Amino acid sequence: MSLVPFTPSKQSKKSNSSRSPFLVDLVAESERIDEEYKVRVRSIERKQKLAEARKEQAKNDIIIRALSEPNELEILRKEKVKILEEEKRLRALIELEKTNSHRKNDRQAAVLAEKRRHAAKLEKRRNENKEKIAEREEARKKMLQIKHNLNDSSRLRR
Repeated sequence: MSLVPFTPSKQSKKSNSSRSPFLVDLVAESERIDEEYKVRVRSIERKQKLAEARKEQAKNDIIIRALSEPNELEILRKEKVKILEEEKRLRALIELEKTNSHRKNDRQAAVLAEKRRHAAKLEKRRNENKEKIAEREEARKKMLQIKHNLNDSSRLRR
């Protein structure tokens, strides 16, 4: 028997070698994997940038809304100041009314005192006039008694 080296036919070579990992272009495969990785990284970065931009926009919207709305605390402070000013004004009016009331009471007391003084003066004049009239009447009686020679004792008899 002669030994003839086995040489596979082309067909069988192709079929056997088609499954061989060595047939794959390793450089091309590596570049493809790198490119896929870069695409994936770019996609992730783009999504992160987009999310960051949305987050920043949301923050800006909140700040703009907060600044555009009237500040409730400032409004409440202004209302408090107005209330305090109104209370101060009302207290001043009350004090003014009290002062006017005291003045009115003082005026009324002065008028009443004047009336009493006037009444006392009239009463004094009336009493003085009564005394004068009584003295005159007494003097007239004495004169009449003297004129008619009457005594007090004779008068008692009648």
